[in-house]
Amino acid sequence: MVVGIAGLNRYSYNNYTNKQKERIELFFNYNYNIDSLTFTKTKKNPMGTLVFYGYFNNDKENDFSASIMPYQKEFERNNVMDGKFSRKNDKFKDRKTYTVSEIEKIQRKERRKNSEENSSSGFSDSAYTE
Repeated sequence: MVVGIAGLNRYSYNNYTNKQKERIELFFNYNYNIDSLTFTKTKKNPMGTLVFYGYFNNDKENDFSASIMPYQKEFERNNVMDGKFSRKNDKFKDRKTYTVSEIEKIQRKERRKNSEENSSSGFSDSAYTE
């Protein structure tokens, strides 16, 4: 029974970390001009912070860490990366970055707008006669 619970817990942990990796990729791809993102390891520090390590553009010199604090449910924005790389690859004025929740909201709004534009076929019901 204990082995089953431990296995389920490990499965849940893997699902959680994979979901957070997706959120981290979304954050960096939306806010920075990068070609690729590679994760190298994930560690939980003694204070309970989950830290993801990796690098950008197949260059290990362009490393980053992304953190989820114990009081946070999911990754939003906490990251450390080289300032020079960051300034060179910022997408937005004044070094603004959007949180994952803000990005998801923007993307939902864009999808809704595109869906509405695609659904208007240009036909009018008033032109139809029997």
